[in-house]
Amino acid sequence: MPESLLLEIGCEELPASFIAPALAELLKSAEAGLANARLAFSSARTLGTPRRLALLVEGVADRQEDRALEVFGPPVAVAFDAAGKATPAAQGFAKKVGKPVEALERRPGPKGEVLYARTLESGRPAADVLPALMGDWIRGLHFPKTMHWSGPERFARPVRWIVALRGSKVLPVEAFGLQAGKRTRGHRIHASGWADVPSPEAYVDLLRGKTVMALPDERRAAIDESLTRAALTVGGAPVPDPELLDEVVHLVEWPEPVVGSFDPRYLELPRPVVVAAMRAHQRYFALEAKDGSLLPNFVMIRSGRGEGHDEIRRGTQAVLRARLEDARFYWENDLKIGLEAKVASLTGIVWHEKLGTLHDRTQRIVQLVEELARALAPAVRRYASRAAFLSKADLASEMIRSGKEFAALQGVIGAEYAAAAGEPPEVVRAIREHYLPQGPDDPLPDSMEGTLLSLADRLEALVGGFRAGLEVTGSQDPYGLRRAGNGIVRILVEKNLRLDVLAMAEKLDNAFNEAKIGKARQDEFRSFWVQRVQSALEEAGMTRETALAALAVRPGDPVDVLARARAIDQIRQSPDFEGLMVGYRRAANLVRTAPPQDVPTSGQPLAERAENFGEKAEADLHLETKMARQALETYLQSATPDYAAALKHLLGLRPAIDSFFEAVMVMAEDAPTRRRRLGLLEAVRQTFLRIADFSALPSAPGQKSV
Repeated sequence: MPESLLLEIGCEELPASFIAPALAELLKSAEAGLANARLAFSSARTLGTPRRLALLVEGVADRQEDRALEVFGPPVAVAFDAAGKATPAAQGFAKKVGKPVEALERRPGPKGEVLYARTLESGRPAADVLPALMGDWIRGLHFPKTMHWSGPERFARPVRWIVALRGSKVLPVEAFGLQAGKRTRGHRIHASGWADVPSPEAYVDLLRGKTVMALPDERRAAIDESLTRAALTVGGAPVPDPELLDEVVHLVEWPEPVVGSFDPRYLELPRPVVVAAMRAHQRYFALEAKDGSLLPNFVMIRSGRGEGHDEIRRGTQAVLRARLEDARFYWENDLKIGLEAKVASLTGIVWHEKLGTLHDRTQRIVQLVEELARALAPAVRRYASRAAFLSKADLASEMIRSGKEFAALQGVIGAEYAAAAGEPPEVVRAIREHYLPQGPDDPLPDSMEGTLLSLADRLEALVGGFRAGLEVTGSQDPYGLRRAGNGIVRILVEKNLRLDVLAMAEKLDNAFNEAKIGKARQDEFRSFWVQRVQSALEEAGMTRETALAALAVRPGDPVDVLARARAIDQIRQSPDFEGLMVGYRRAANLVRTAPPQDVPTSGQPLAERAENFGEKAEADLHLETKMARQALETYLQSATPDYAAALKHLLGLRPAIDSFFEAVMVMAEDAPTRRRRLGLLEAVRQTFLRIADFSALPSAPGQKSV
């Protein structure tokens, strides 16, 4: 009968950031491992706390499913002698598959007939298969950092016990020098002794009785509820902080709130500074009043329950007081010096050994922002330029350079210093927004000034990174270049801003050249950029083939590329499209395989007079191509080209192309005629290339693309 499965890895306290990825990996390994092992199951889920990673699988079959196997043996010529008698080779194969020689079949092989048998492999009992599987799941977990404490095996923290149960029976799993059993531990303080797990179904309730909420979702709900309840005691509500909540869920085994307070005079500091002092190292939750203002209170989530609240409160308040006092010292000193002086001091901070100082970088960002403003929003150029000039000043401030929890406020604290110095709101907002977005789900800058500065900051980092020889390979991106590229694409696409990033990068390259900084790597940058846009297109629902076809032409402007890709996907649904592609592929293949001296440039055939063509089909194709090219140019010159309408003009070329191939022999013996006809086909190809490289699109089923 099917039974449930439990695996628990008990260890010293894991870093909070390690737990969720490890649980996801454990679940994935278990589901794949059971499927590959042909062990059916009903459902699987993971759960865990700082001291344990656990897996619960329900309805695991008691044995593997049987498997049909096809086994090929020796060649028939080797298996039987001249008299047709079975040789040792045939007898050995028959014994291997458990069949008499007479029952063996014959099948064609690459070098003649071979012996063949179909057998049924009986499934093994689950109890025999699971121990090795579970050991692999444990040892296969990956962590950002690992350690070893005895023996060669490594884990994030020392493993102290392992539970491995199928139903009520212990499975003989071994890892890290430990034999699995059924004993687990509860809360380190409130229930530190051993407890036997009678069955997987009893695991969660058993731990709950030992002051451990094993289910992360249960802890999250408990923290949410306790935060709201605790905040009401001081007349406030918790400041929403999903990231901090995610972290605290994996910091505690039994959440309980403790409310603390601090001197209200610290509320004179900017709100982000006060909140950062609470959350960065202490993981306290800030509280706010109904009007949105901060309260001089916080909530700390302890792991445990019972007495000791007063002692915990006094300790947390003392720690926070020291943090806030540091913050006030940094704030007041930085205000005395001022942002202008901080910009000047950036000359003493190296950005990258090959790219100069932060002051050098600031100058490039200012120059780039002004270029972007001219192209996208001339009206905001003055404010955007000023914001660019001040954008990195906070990196020279004591608040950021302290290396403490306030270092994460770069950009945010710069905006606060700018506001305190009386800078215009447009400048303040742009400084605050220019680090957005930092991830795929982050909001984008709201203001145009912030948008320009965000684009400039990322593009300067990208071009500079490539000039410095920084590598982006596979999953390795230590300098965040891939994230910067994705951010540029997101901003342009989601805000519908038309910008040729490759052309802008080339202008920035010229600035680096003038300063004799690094070496241009335009080909590598172009390839990197195409990959970023391709990923965005595929996330938007475009097929890989459509994305590559659109990106082969003018890939610098992601908004334009996306518009062309969408139009291509739309027109591919037309019943006439594949017929058009047959003719286009034939034309493109002829041009591609013809001797280069036989293919005129695309402009020559269009300049000829129609009466000079030898065949009517040639004149017709010439005229239709010329009209299609003129129509396309009209559409392309629009600020928002209608690519769907433009592509319909290409569909209109099908009859002329079909008639051309029916009426003439392209590769004629007469050289001028051959050149003229190849020139016509090149003109057709170049007309299509105004939209995309249609050679990248797949052909009809059973054919290959060009």
